[in-house]
Amino acid sequence: MEENLNILLVDDEIINLENIRHYLTRQGYSLQIAENGYVAMELLDTHHFDLVITDLKMEGVDGTQVMEYSKQKMPETEVIIMTGYATVQSAVDAMVRGAYYYLPKPIKLHELKTLVEKALEKHLLRREVSELKQQILTKKGVTQFVGHNNRILKLKDDIATFSQLDCNVLIIGETGTGKELVARTIHELSSRSDKRFMPINCAALSEELVLNELFGHEKDSFTGASQVHRGLFETADGGVILLDEIGEMPMTMQAKMLRVLQDKKLYRIGGTQEIPVDFRTLAATNRDLEVEIKQKRFRQDLFYRLNVAILHIPPLRERKEDIHLLIHHFLGKYPTADNQVKTISLEALEVLQQYDYPGNVRELENIIERALAICSGPTIERSHLPQGLHRNKSQIKSSEQISKEHVTLKSLHENERDYIIRILKSVDGNKTQAAKLMGIDRVSLWRKLNKYKKEGLDIDQLFT
Repeated sequence: MEENLNILLVDDEIINLENIRHYLTRQGYSLQIAENGYVAMELLDTHHFDLVITDLKMEGVDGTQVMEYSKQKMPETEVIIMTGYATVQSAVDAMVRGAYYYLPKPIKLHELKTLVEKALEKHLLRREVSELKQQILTKKGVTQFVGHNNRILKLKDDIATFSQLDCNVLIIGETGTGKELVARTIHELSSRSDKRFMPINCAALSEELVLNELFGHEKDSFTGASQVHRGLFETADGGVILLDEIGEMPMTMQAKMLRVLQDKKLYRIGGTQEIPVDFRTLAATNRDLEVEIKQKRFRQDLFYRLNVAILHIPPLRERKEDIHLLIHHFLGKYPTADNQVKTISLEALEVLQQYDYPGNVRELENIIERALAICSGPTIERSHLPQGLHRNKSQIKSSEQISKEHVTLKSLHENERDYIIRILKSVDGNKTQAAKLMGIDRVSLWRKLNKYKKEGLDIDQLFT
């Protein structure tokens, strides 16, 4: 048990008070004693206690009042109630009011010792989680969790809790919601923070490259293997690995991944020696893995192995009350050429509030960064925003109007093509900027445009 933990012992029966004080002091605990409730409350005003043990029936101020005063002063402090008048109802009342345990007299000292240990463990855990929540708000790299939306507040709490458990965590969210930021935060707040954080994009590597990059290879295991290559799993030993876009991993690789997660051992390509590894696994995806399992594209056993704890990141369109906070955060984040502190006009803010952000927070950040780059005055105006965002209120149809019209449903392929065209128009055909806004690399965008060209639609002609 951690040192310097303080216990307040309250009892108006002096013999019982001294017996317990003597016993717990011999066990190594630091105690202060109070012979009645009044003295206890005075001590609670001037000292910090990690645990309060109090008799229930006392003259003047009873144990219930001591407990309530303690909870008011130090909400995380646990309280054990003792009484020689034990009844089921009084025990229930004490637990409802916040007591950790209700212990009848005469006190069995070995039982009290066990209760004290467990109560202090619970107190320390609560204190640790509370400190981690504060770190969420102050530690470098995690201040980007801007917002007061209830789901974002819960996300912060869950991150603080899961970071200490050293278990696998599955992070689910659309593109641009901040899945890697969540993973990095878990790493920073964990006991492995002094070790490496290794993000691996499962969608960017072929099956052969994934196998070699993750597992490594032995010398002469294939043509060109002139020396031993340690894979990322070995390199990240002791640290944290993020399997980004895990839903894109080929099925054959999923089986190999499952074996490593279960056994914490691996073989290099061409190797016969089993190599132990120790790393924490975080996985991120924008796919519904349960749907992928039903369609035989993802292993159910791997899903269960990864899904020890799960974090859902809400899309920006579902927390629009946070948009103005994020805007002002980004305005302060990026320096401008003239070193001016920029503001945003109400008209521009209204445009940004109405937009649905398919690229989520990343898209909003890119919009603000672009606006700051082209804004020469102190205020970002509507004209500094991408043209695709400018929608007149009169053009926005209600759901009732839409339901009365004949709507032709488009395929996923058509919706993606229309979205890409809209983004390209908003940046005047700049492919690099468009790819950045959509959260994809320029090569992926080029492939999509080339595919549309083969289908008879040359998007480049729209900007000539």
